[in-house]
Amino acid sequence: MTASGQPDDAMQARKRWTSGVTGQALTMAVASAGGLGFQAAGIPGGAMSGSVLIVALLAYFGWATPIGTVLRIAAMAITGMSVGSAIDPETLRNMGNYPASIAIMAVCVVAITTSSMAMSNLVSRWPRPTSFLAAVPGSMAYILSISLSLGADPPRVVIVQMIRVIFLVVLLPIIIVLESDAHLGPITGLANDPPLVLLGTAIASLGLGLVFLRLKMGGGMIFGSVIASGLIHVSGLATGRVPFELMVVGQIMIGAWAGSRFADFDWALFGRTLGASTLAIGTSLGVALVFATFASNFLDMPFGATLIAYAPGGLEAMVVLALALGIDPLFVSAHHFARYFLINLSLPFIIQWLMKREGKDVSK
Repeated sequence: MTASGQPDDAMQARKRWTSGVTGQALTMAVASAGGLGFQAAGIPGGAMSGSVLIVALLAYFGWATPIGTVLRIAAMAITGMSVGSAIDPETLRNMGNYPASIAIMAVCVVAITTSSMAMSNLVSRWPRPTSFLAAVPGSMAYILSISLSLGADPPRVVIVQMIRVIFLVVLLPIIIVLESDAHLGPITGLANDPPLVLLGTAIASLGLGLVFLRLKMGGGMIFGSVIASGLIHVSGLATGRVPFELMVVGQIMIGAWAGSRFADFDWALFGRTLGASTLAIGTSLGVALVFATFASNFLDMPFGATLIAYAPGGLEAMVVLALALGIDPLFVSAHHFARYFLINLSLPFIIQWLMKREGKDVSK
């Protein structure tokens, strides 16, 4: 600080570089360097995991800027377009396995939530409301909105919900590589859609995504983009794929978005709760591994597909990870959409029951 009490030059410089468009540009530049560096090193899913980790590190030093709405929408539209362009007859044939797999996934969600909650409550001695809300795999906005009325500790809930995605983005590719001898990486050798066709697909995907977003559908931007792009490709109006380079851009943008959420993060609390958070997340990942292995053997599906589909991570990150690893993204996205609706339909009733159990006023 200066004698007048004003921020010193270093603080002023940081404020200047981390505000508005300049801050987002800096964050995206660093994310691109990290993502492309990881990818060049041959790390599976490196474009996203590298950007997530480097931006989270940038946030630790106070230099990351949250990614704005325009960039988030662009990232999700690119991701949805990419998923839709990957739909082919074989993908549609695999849809016969979806109902059985989604039913297994529903049981998996219950097992993940109860086991992770038990670890936080019984082992780490977190209060039951905090343990439960931290364990639910998704719907963070709704969870945080009711956390105080339930008597939970919002900062602890946020820490587990946020770092869970980081753990999964880094660990899932490693687990899949160790468990699978199959080709792992984006599908290459397919023709790209011509520029005009790609532009038309982008406009249609963005338009339908915005409509779904306006209707407040969960994952609406990606969901609308997948449907628009999928219909265009299944109908034969487009016969190629979204270019690999554009997919990489989408992966880096999603990674930057996830990493930038750590801007203004309470790192001191993170350090104090790291052990308990790791235990809870490790338990949920272990449960997902068990169910993914069972579903893979029972339904004769690739292990990587069932693991990413059952993983308690964010919709956007898991779909991008599937694309990056050459795993059927439609299968993964269908499961994460189903999980989203399952949680959002059941959570209000569970919360009401839990509030009564805790002696809270359910009318508030």
